[in-house]
Amino acid sequence: MQITNRGQAYKAVVAQLVMTLLLSTLLVIVGMHHAYSALAGGLIASSANAFFSFWVFSRYRAQQPNKLVARLYGAEIAKLILVGVLFAAAVQLIDPLSGAALFGVFLIVHLMPGLMSLLN
Repeated sequence: MQITNRGQAYKAVVAQLVMTLLLSTLLVIVGMHHAYSALAGGLIASSANAFFSFWVFSRYRAQQPNKLVARLYGAEIAKLILVGVLFAAAVQLIDPLSGAALFGVFLIVHLMPGLMSLLN
């Protein structure tokens, strides 16, 4: 999904949050620690993408493409740092941790915009 404005970014983040809640709820059947590990993974992906979208699309001006490119690179670097910090916090704070649920749901939720484009 090529996101070109704030409205599309908002819809993508909402879809990621819905998928996070859905997968976490389904994993309650397997076990509670799987469910909250999945919730943490989904929230990491959603919050990182929300942060990126807010940074890129705030004060967006199409007349300044060089500044937009610089903001894209800066936002992506900051997003990667945020994801690393949040994963480190999750690994340290969640006990017991289901790594498969944490990383699996993170990956699914992170790929939601691409999956949405396949369905459209």
